[in-house]
Amino acid sequence: MRSSHALILLALLVLNACGPAYDCDFHAVAKTSLDVMDQLLVVPVGINGQRVNMIVDTGAERTTISASAAQRLGLVTDPRFASQATGIGGSIASSDVKIDQFVLGGTRFPLTRIAYLPLDVSSPRGLQAEGLLGADVLLAFDLDIDIPGHTLTLYRRRVCPRPRPPWEDVAIEVPGVSVKRDRLAVPVTLDNAAGTATLDTGAQTSIVGHAMAQRLGLNDMRMTGDPVVHQHGVGPSVVAVPMHRFAQLRIGPVVIAHPQLAVMPEDANFGDMLIGEDFLRNRRVWLSFNPPLIFVTPLR
Repeated sequence: MRSSHALILLALLVLNACGPAYDCDFHAVAKTSLDVMDQLLVVPVGINGQRVNMIVDTGAERTTISASAAQRLGLVTDPRFASQATGIGGSIASSDVKIDQFVLGGTRFPLTRIAYLPLDVSSPRGLQAEGLLGADVLLAFDLDIDIPGHTLTLYRRRVCPRPRPPWEDVAIEVPGVSVKRDRLAVPVTLDNAAGTATLDTGAQTSIVGHAMAQRLGLNDMRMTGDPVVHQHGVGPSVVAVPMHRFAQLRIGPVVIAHPQLAVMPEDANFGDMLIGEDFLRNRRVWLSFNPPLIFVTPLR
């Protein structure tokens, strides 16, 4: 039986798949305001006629609502649609809640159920969010994430020989982008080690995976004296990770000198690296999943 995630994505793709064989025109489906809160991208969404702030999260498979928001909206969990959500901090049980209406940027989307997690995504550092806008919605569209302009625009997917963003700004293409497990993957080089990173707009900072750290020869002795931060993910546990200073991170043509990055002490099931908000910060970013493309403006 086809999963609810696949059915939702299929419905969005069908809505998105009209037009001639080649269509290089831009057709905006939804446009909404976007704020940066505690290094995360937050947009307003309407669920059953009430506003819910959601984090734009390309690393989340499902659009998800928090426990407090579900209670506020009077949404009831359906145990027939139970699953496990896995990420940094381990795994946690997830159910679905039924919704009547989901609106983004004035456009109603064909979502009748979204995931429910018994967690709170807000933080005392200024993050006011009650859920995640995930890949089951985002994957069906081309995304224009204009952080300096405080807007998110979803465009109908184009079939174009040489697709480019609709910008007057300089658009720098990141070469070698691919799609893996509904995520955008980009080739990276960290110091003298090459790898593949997942672009995760729901990550506050870029994170080095355990396998990449081993290839770089990082161990407890080399990271002695590094400051330690506590990483929160979808799981119930808080993970203490060192923040190590590297010489250089290269993401396509973009070079970040002397980045200080979190290094996972164990495998967190995301591969070599997560590329997060520290890469996106103060840029305009174009994301396309088919064909897989990433364009960014120069750092402002």
